[in-house]
Amino acid sequence: MEALLRELHQGPDGIAEYRDTEISGAELTIGSGTDQRIQLLGTAVAPEHAVIRKSGSKLDLSCRGGKRVRVNGEERSSAHLEIGDVIELAGHQLTIAEPPGGFDIAIELRPNENIDASEFESAFRTDLGQTWLSKRPAAWLLVAIVLIVGVVLPITVIVMHRAERELPAWVPGDEFWNSGPLSPAHQQAAGVRCDTCHKEPFVRVQDDTCMSCHKTIHDHVSPEHLALTQLGPTQRCATCHREHNEPASFLVNSSDAMCVDCHAKSNEKFAQLHVEPVSGFSAKHHPEFKAWLLKPNVPPPQTSPASGGGQGGGEFEWKTEIAALDKAVEQSNVKFSHNQHLDPDRVLRRGDSQPLNCADCHRLEPDGEHFEPITMENRCAECHELTFDPGAPDRQLPHGKPREVVLTLQDYFTRKFSDPNAGRPTRERRRLPGREEEEQTCTGAPFDCAMRSAHAEIENQFTRRGCVGCHMVVDTKSDSDFDRFQVYPIRFARDYFPAGRFDHRSHQIQGKLTGDAACLSCHKAKESQDSKDLMLPAMGKCEECHGDRPAVERVAVQCVSCHSYHPQLTVAVEAPES
Repeated sequence: MEALLRELHQGPDGIAEYRDTEISGAELTIGSGTDQRIQLLGTAVAPEHAVIRKSGSKLDLSCRGGKRVRVNGEERSSAHLEIGDVIELAGHQLTIAEPPGGFDIAIELRPNENIDASEFESAFRTDLGQTWLSKRPAAWLLVAIVLIVGVVLPITVIVMHRAERELPAWVPGDEFWNSGPLSPAHQQAAGVRCDTCHKEPFVRVQDDTCMSCHKTIHDHVSPEHLALTQLGPTQRCATCHREHNEPASFLVNSSDAMCVDCHAKSNEKFAQLHVEPVSGFSAKHHPEFKAWLLKPNVPPPQTSPASGGGQGGGEFEWKTEIAALDKAVEQSNVKFSHNQHLDPDRVLRRGDSQPLNCADCHRLEPDGEHFEPITMENRCAECHELTFDPGAPDRQLPHGKPREVVLTLQDYFTRKFSDPNAGRPTRERRRLPGREEEEQTCTGAPFDCAMRSAHAEIENQFTRRGCVGCHMVVDTKSDSDFDRFQVYPIRFARDYFPAGRFDHRSHQIQGKLTGDAACLSCHKAKESQDSKDLMLPAMGKCEECHGDRPAVERVAVQCVSCHSYHPQLTVAVEAPES
């Protein structure tokens, strides 16, 4: 009979935790004895109290030696068990559950949390008087064994390791003294050599040893900030990261208490740093979100040719600004309307004439958290051409280089008025009904005509259509076309909440919402007509689905669900210019 035993406990954060054990055998014995398949402690539990057997497709429970249990509230010495039946014994509760594939029976065990410590002692032999050994010979024998196994052999192994000598077959390896399994990552790095981490005999692992591998991991509080707090010395790595414990994967302490023990008393612990107190995830216990924005420091316009050809004059600087969401304003220098682009009556995709959706422009990076930077080349050019003359629909202006735009227009019109064949259309282009294309004619020298036409098109691009449609353009009133128009660069913050984490991939399905509906449930893009709108959801939106305690239709989150304990060396909030 193959049985699955699931033991349920209430964790320190109120979240249910369980441990599964697979049991194979002809029967499931229940009692306080150490040889029982299901060991239950308590004065009312006999060493061999009951047994569960499988008879055909049915389960039978029988008690031993006149003992009794409660089945579905009734005292019984035997019973036929069905799915959902509840067995109660000394405060322990065993529920027969639907077995998963590969198992004949599944039992959920809720142990009695009020068992006294003395019950644990009585369940095991803890005194030599309970065995056949006498105290004095056993004591000397154990002393000798401890000295050999715990001192002589380990020192021998250490000496041979340091001498890079191969251990004899009769000498046990380091695994012999292993108190528990290592996490998989440390097992791969250390192998079977204890001295990889335990540098000195009888000395616990030091932080320097940890940092020899984890060079990119930084203290939770930097040394300069630590001096402004009441936290005292930084704790050892091993205070939170405890190895040689079951299960091996539980190396990271994810309890909220690790965070709120200090952050709930931030006015006391680190008042000089002005950190808002946090004691949980709710509007009452957690401060509102604040966004990290890029604010441009606009330089004065430059008219000198050395200014870089209209790239905003002097050096265009961006500074980080932190603002509450209700007051945050995007200052990216782009002109854009989400409302217009998501309106199916105004904008359709060129490929299939379908309305645009969020994923057409916003594409997740492999980390599932950030989005690829949006640039003219990788997104906008799919719909927007930079053509400027109906007579040459294949010619496009260079993007992001105002000086090159001027040169391109001058070169194009110079050739057009000098070469009679240069301006002929290379492909047919549909005309607007009732409108004839204006033919450009030259009434003077070809070069003069070319410069006049180029100047007129430059003004069009930077003041009426073209570049000015998406960019902030400054007219310096310079007499030179190269210096007259200066275009502000566009830049967005790469991460508006660099101190937190948000997995967009796991939020692409929210209840019954998927696709654009899931995106628009948090980001009010269809209501935004100005690129200054930040459209980031406030904390109240997160509380609709999340909380720090288990609840119906709520996904419980912990501090480490959104925040990393170890900060990055630098916070990258900028994205490339577009």
